Amino acid sequence: MYEDALLNPPNICGLAEVEFAHVQMRRHLACRIQRCAWKRVAYYTLVRYGRITPPQSSPRERARLRGIDFPVYTADHPLAEGIPELVTLHQVLDGLTQLALPPTFPGNGGER
Repeated sequence: MYEDALLNPPNICGLAEVEFAHVQMRRHLACRIQRCAWKRVAYYTLVRYGRITPPQSSPRERARLRGIDFPVYTADHPLAEGIPELVTLHQVLDGLTQLALPPTFPGNGGER
């Protein structure tokens, strides 16, 4: 419409982001940040503004310090059903590595 128009979005202070992140964390309390984009963004917003400090140890280390057994899933465990074999994961990673390499063309020493 107006090719020479300059858009200036309204300034929103960081506190608005922090308050919204707190609301989202409460709303998505039962969610895991690995599976919920809302909670993940809210969590990292709170980390960015210093409201949350991420743990320095892994869940396994924290469980050990508290004397709690950490579950280990073996191939015969019911929760392990549907988990691909290790060789499959290696094949996927190898394929992704190949895709990430810069393309080469015949005549410059590459096969791709």
